[in-house]
Amino acid sequence: MGLFDGHGTGAALADLLEREKALILSGDIDGVARLSHEKERLMSRLARARFRRGELDRLREKANRNNALLEASARGFKAVQDQISALAKGSETLKIYGSDGNRAAMGRKPTDFNKRA
Repeated sequence: MGLFDGHGTGAALADLLEREKALILSGDIDGVARLSHEKERLMSRLARARFRRGELDRLREKANRNNALLEASARGFKAVQDQISALAKGSETLKIYGSDGNRAAMGRKPTDFNKRA
């Protein structure tokens, strides 16, 4: 193991990717953003180091997993944003999950009869 073989950098990046995963799963997107500078620094060091193929593959898998988690979080945030927007526009109901885990409607209930003067 030489001085520039990248083992320390790879281990540090693997640890950072695990911390990033925990932050994503806990919903701490600000925490994920705070890791970005350290992640960039480690990635630039990684580019100059020598690694075995298997080590790089493991790091790539962790990074891809975190990317998929972030994309899923973004879709979730977008869905919530769309629902809030629909409520603000006055849509009739909002579909939610109750404490029993079943879907329920929340909001104005449509009437079944016409109101005419």
